Amino acid sequence: MHVLLICNPNSTSQDAALYRRILPPLRAVDGLTMEARFTQRPGHAKDMVRGLTREDFDAIIAVGGDGTVNEIINGMLGPAPRDAGERVDAAATAPTAAAALPTLGVIPAGSANVFVRALGFSARPEKAAHELAAVLQRAATRRIYLGAWDGQWFAVNAGFGLDANVLAKMEKVRERGFAATPWRYLAVAGRAWAKARWRPPQIDVRATARSGETLRLDGVPVLLASNTNPWTFFGSLPMVTNPRNSFCQGLGLFAMTRINGFTGIVGMLHLIGADSSGWLRRFVRAATVEFDDAAQVELVCPRPHRFQADGEYEGKRTRVTLTSVPDAIEVFAPSDDC
Repeated sequence: MHVLLICNPNSTSQDAALYRRILPPLRAVDGLTMEARFTQRPGHAKDMVRGLTREDFDAIIAVGGDGTVNEIINGMLGPAPRDAGERVDAAATAPTAAAALPTLGVIPAGSANVFVRALGFSARPEKAAHELAAVLQRAATRRIYLGAWDGQWFAVNAGFGLDANVLAKMEKVRERGFAATPWRYLAVAGRAWAKARWRPPQIDVRATARSGETLRLDGVPVLLASNTNPWTFFGSLPMVTNPRNSFCQGLGLFAMTRINGFTGIVGMLHLIGADSSGWLRRFVRAATVEFDDAAQVELVCPRPHRFQADGEYEGKRTRVTLTSVPDAIEVFAPSDDC
């Protein structure tokens, strides 16, 4: 097995000591040869893998977080479907495309590492490297659904409103040289929520499930679309918006219809993962909407609002189309359970 390892030497979480811990388990895999390449700038990982097939490498292993995974997926797969017609074509050809592309593996070295954790690996790099080595040894792979938005792919989540506001503010915090710690996320999220209470986004949602069921919402202040479950921005606390969601079905949508008053406070705590027991969920049920296995989602705002995909701020927009593509990519995973 010939493997391309992609690392980010400029990341504060990656250094020579980390590589000394994670490389030996991979080198011990029978028949594995490895080539390492280092990114030099944002978007470099995407450029590195563009056009690669299994004739070049059997696998690509990302050493990084969800942003690095997102870059590699977008580079490997190329443009994503933009509308319903393209989605149907992409769904039909995805298994063939996945078979021709290198299999994706991940060793977590980011702040949240949602993608790799959702696949069943540890969030700790050294332990995840040992787990991945065992998976490589037995060639355990699975194909997963991916989300698409306006020609680009996402693996974890996307949305307008509160989460995008938090990520945009965190980008500014990191630009000032501060680490993206869970407590900083909490502080920024609290300020974003307080601001949103006075001038909340007004998001119109039109969604269709694979079963044909439809959803219509007008003017909701929070809308999150997730491709897996659970996920989080706040350390290791799980953020469960759609309990039945997984990499084996369409997108899970979670909307809050109001964010003011007691319901808004409890809803905020639920969103950041402070409800692991599910006890608070009963208080927000009347002000939340869950919709599972969505094949296509149209999101429209009357004025520009921030949008995020896979934890990366993507600017302000008034309209976004989300689609779900089955079996879009093959990944290494401890099991194929959905």
